[in-house]
Amino acid sequence: MRLSQLAYGFKVVGPDVEVKGIAYNSKKVKPGDLFVALKGRNTDGHLFIEEALKNGAVALMVQEERNYPVPYIYVENTRKYLGIISAKFYGNPSQKLKTIGITGTNGKTTTTFMIRDMLEAQGENTGLLGTILYCIGKNCIEAGRTTPEASDIQDFMHKALHKGAKYFIMEVSSAGIEEYRIEGTHFHVGCFTNFSREHLEYHGTMENYLKAKLKLFEVYKPEHTVINVDDPYASYFLKAAKEPLTFGIKENASLKAEIVNSELNGSFVNLHGLINEKNIFIPLPGIFNVYNFLCAVSVLYVLNKAQNLKELALNIKPVPGRLQKVDNKCGIYVFIDYAHTPEAMRNLLENVKHYKKGKIITVFGAGGDRDPGKRPLFGKISEELSDIQIVTSDNPRSEPPEKIIEDILKGMKGNNAKVIPDRREAIFNAIKLAEKDDIVLIIGKGHENYQEIQGVRYPFSDYEVASEALKEKGCLQ
Repeated sequence: MRLSQLAYGFKVVGPDVEVKGIAYNSKKVKPGDLFVALKGRNTDGHLFIEEALKNGAVALMVQEERNYPVPYIYVENTRKYLGIISAKFYGNPSQKLKTIGITGTNGKTTTTFMIRDMLEAQGENTGLLGTILYCIGKNCIEAGRTTPEASDIQDFMHKALHKGAKYFIMEVSSAGIEEYRIEGTHFHVGCFTNFSREHLEYHGTMENYLKAKLKLFEVYKPEHTVINVDDPYASYFLKAAKEPLTFGIKENASLKAEIVNSELNGSFVNLHGLINEKNIFIPLPGIFNVYNFLCAVSVLYVLNKAQNLKELALNIKPVPGRLQKVDNKCGIYVFIDYAHTPEAMRNLLENVKHYKKGKIITVFGAGGDRDPGKRPLFGKISEELSDIQIVTSDNPRSEPPEKIIEDILKGMKGNNAKVIPDRREAIFNAIKLAEKDDIVLIIGKGHENYQEIQGVRYPFSDYEVASEALKEKGCLQ
């Protein structure tokens, strides 16, 4: 494609060269590429232009006008226009797919997987982008981050389309919205799951965080919108959304669920409103998963794919690190969960408490270099809703683990919490303490296969460590 075709009327300086690809990482530039110099929080792509040129870049997109040795497009914000030119370069794939964007503090990952599982059960080919995996059909790779860079999204959509995908389901993070990573993406459906405290180290205030989430609806204007009407912040999203379908359990909604029975292996629900169907079994436990299911079903309804829900729901599979059960023969209920916001932790513990027969033992920490205001809240909630609390390290990153633990303990009134900074030792201790019918919740890291300490990611899996601890206890074959 010619440089002028990508320029969208912006100023082009120099010859109209042929562009073979788009790159924003100077190290990944290939001969014939257009290099887009992104200005980030910590780095500035303009500093790496020389390296990009050495690697074969034939043109640049910049927001600083200088004398460059190759043709360039000048824009006021390279980050914003990366998505737009990438969409054009790849043939606007999101307009040829039914693209579903899901935003919210919690529930995005499980909801995307539910939609994918129920579409694929109907023989549909899908693409998926999210916190855990990037998938085209059954072929998946480990995710780098929830919402990738704009050109990567367009490239991935293009590949999904050419491999036969009709539907594309993606998580839309607040940082992804703020950094224009979804620019150039057309959404057939936009969904809101819920809103609570998170990412304040990035956004600064709850108001800024809310504004970022609302942009999915106000700026990107999906053709159809799906909103959780039970959420305390629902009114903001209802105002921003175009003719929304609503879902809920408490409030009047377009699609409402009545919970008939809820156990640790899942819930039976009756649906009313847009769909009237009884005794649907959702094979994932917890009221929060009923909400995730309602969101997924609302999307299927928009896509005209919500027939035979009773059968479709049985195709929903557990999501790694989302209330993921570690099976054993000792009758101990061991779960790994990604809950890393106070609201997610509260929801998790309140849901699990319904099924309590023995003690609830929590193992948790808090992420370093993240909103420190969450830390005492984790302590308070765990003390309030569990019997034994083991405070440990999460991903301390650049912070001393002891400092993070100290912040957590400030939210706890008593002195009963066990402090075991080594996460492996903490998990072993929890399982050693557990007896038949006890519930052990290992919280915060979920699907992650590493622990980040001082800039190094060490191999670490809560699921694998819990399995080792159960084996040592004689609870595994």
